[in-house]
Amino acid sequence: MKLTTSQGIAFEASESGDARARRAVLLIHDWWGVQDYNREWADRFARRGYLAMVVDLYGGRTTDDAKVAGALMQALDQNEANGKLAAAVAHLAEGGRPVAVLGWSFGGRQALLTACANPGQVRACVMFYSRIVTDAAMLRQLGGPVLAVFAERERDWPDKMVDFERAMTRAGKDLRPVSFDAAHGFVNPAGSRYDEEAADDAWDATCVFLDEVVPPA
Repeated sequence: MKLTTSQGIAFEASESGDARARRAVLLIHDWWGVQDYNREWADRFARRGYLAMVVDLYGGRTTDDAKVAGALMQALDQNEANGKLAAAVAHLAEGGRPVAVLGWSFGGRQALLTACANPGQVRACVMFYSRIVTDAAMLRQLGGPVLAVFAERERDWPDKMVDFERAMTRAGKDLRPVSFDAAHGFVNPAGSRYDEEAADDAWDATCVFLDEVVPPA
């Protein structure tokens, strides 16, 4: 489907689930661009009664080359991305439907930024092994709790988790950190670091969290 930002920029998104669903989740891809597993998670959420959407911030571009992925990420116009994510949230929130945002790696940070920018509509945020925000003033804008999923084999773990916990405490916001003995990217079945057990456990932790904090409207 096509959506349009408030600046008139059209972009692609894929939707899964019943339009009558009473809660929604917005899924944001990692630096590779939209992958099969992003859509598969959307389908899994749809089976749990969500209206799920995968938004494409790369304009259809995907890659399996880390150098190209880095270039795509660096070339992102953040203001344009913010507009796309805000439009996606607004679409999902129609009729008062509560919305959660979830992202992996690059998408995890985008999810957090989206939650901070749209606190009236975004009830919860889930971040998978992503860069964090430590600006307490920004984090104070959050309209709901954050589930932060960490990979213990990342070079900056546990320092990253500790830093984020401190920032969220300064902001007075609810953080639910969870970590797995796995590497960055462990949820992606097409990646070399995929860990099926950790991915399944992370899915379960995500569902428990969202069932608690984003009940159906």
